[in-house]
Amino acid sequence: MHACLMWRMTKRHIFRLASRIGLATLLVVIGAGTASAVGPAPGPVQAAALGARAFIYGNPLLELLRVRDTATSVPCPDDRGLAPVNAISSRPAFIAPDEKLVVAPNVDTLYSMAHLDLSDGPVVLSHPDMGDRYFNFQLMDSYTNVVGYVGSRTSGSDAGKFAITWSGAPGPEVPGVTTITVSDSRIWLLGRTLAGDEADRADAFALMSQYTVTPPAGPQTFTDCAPFVPVEPPKPEGTALLDAISAAMEQNPPPIRDAAELAELARIGVGPGLRVADAGLSPVAFRALDQAVRAAESSLPAVVSGSQYAGALRSQGWSSPPDTIGDYGTDYVTRAGVAEIGLGANTPQEAAYVTALLDRNGLPLNGANSYRLHFPPGGQPPADAFFSITVYDGDGFLPSVPGNRHSISDSRPGLVYQPDGSLDMVFSREDPGVPGANWLPLPDGSFRVYLRMYVPGSAVLDGSWSPPGIERWNR
Repeated sequence: MHACLMWRMTKRHIFRLASRIGLATLLVVIGAGTASAVGPAPGPVQAAALGARAFIYGNPLLELLRVRDTATSVPCPDDRGLAPVNAISSRPAFIAPDEKLVVAPNVDTLYSMAHLDLSDGPVVLSHPDMGDRYFNFQLMDSYTNVVGYVGSRTSGSDAGKFAITWSGAPGPEVPGVTTITVSDSRIWLLGRTLAGDEADRADAFALMSQYTVTPPAGPQTFTDCAPFVPVEPPKPEGTALLDAISAAMEQNPPPIRDAAELAELARIGVGPGLRVADAGLSPVAFRALDQAVRAAESSLPAVVSGSQYAGALRSQGWSSPPDTIGDYGTDYVTRAGVAEIGLGANTPQEAAYVTALLDRNGLPLNGANSYRLHFPPGGQPPADAFFSITVYDGDGFLPSVPGNRHSISDSRPGLVYQPDGSLDMVFSREDPGVPGANWLPLPDGSFRVYLRMYVPGSAVLDGSWSPPGIERWNR
């Protein structure tokens, strides 16, 4: 839409735009009619476009703070991944189907989590000798960017200690400890440790129980550890959400590279120390801004889903995230989409994810049918650590299926190859009873399949390898 034409819109048209416009359309408006950071207060259409940009920019920050505030509200570390600030919690079991904690939880690794405050000095992470067991600790800043790793791929499996240090409060170097310097004083530490059956999970958890995080004042002691259920406050909406973003940015300063975007958002009163009410917007522009933010938030899930399905139609049913996942730079749209469906995603170098939403003919996957995924000889997923294939229901949660058989991985015993070296995965409601089928049971209705490749090979990273399409199968 041309800028001159936008300004000729009537109030009725503006309100219709603000209340009905989807995120995708708003992003077109953003690209076509970018406002200058100087000049008069934005009019209704500019305010609506900037409001969508502000939501896209700031919502990942709010999502991470929601996780942080909930996780750190407990009085003591527990076995759910919740712990006070500068303490670590590890889960001894995989997430169960009745736990709707996160979308598409993996059932390959056990999670450890800690939320670090580095403002008083470095916090030291330590782990024991992990042997040949894959593990990683992912360090994320407040804006969901991955800023470092500790683990098998990056630092090795020998016992180690790492001083996670904020550049604004470096503190003295600690002998015998590797320093990791980050530019944010608040870090989300998300650990993953490979585990298999019940006995192997016990072995993995024995190692995880030796993970420690130690703040500058020394090890913490916890008492009064009664059971505690965190309660999440309701999320604000409209312009109140924008003010929440500004307040969050004041407590969690944005990266310097975002200065140009923040200069634009300041025109509607969004930024550290700002408020929408002080932006000098007219009542019409204020209302358009409020409605646009509400529309952007409500349409984000559908836009992300539509983007995934569009990618799947181009790639034999598989959808792949952009290469910027986990290290977004100024790709705010991808960052917002990932925060919506997979907060805490690894960078591609650590783990590559692809999702089958359709069969190879472009038809939706449905549990009423049976399917086969065939990897030709030498064509199995290239992963230096391991790969896994997991079935989820249509909403991305683990389904209730016989034996909680959700995943097959080359890290576990029982994966069967055909005599010619090919590999077949069969998805059906009932066990087909076919030797070498590598069967995963299906739920009723729609479902999706995740292929994860931990420490993916170069062929995955450069795009020269892609998975074959899933085909309908008649046994």
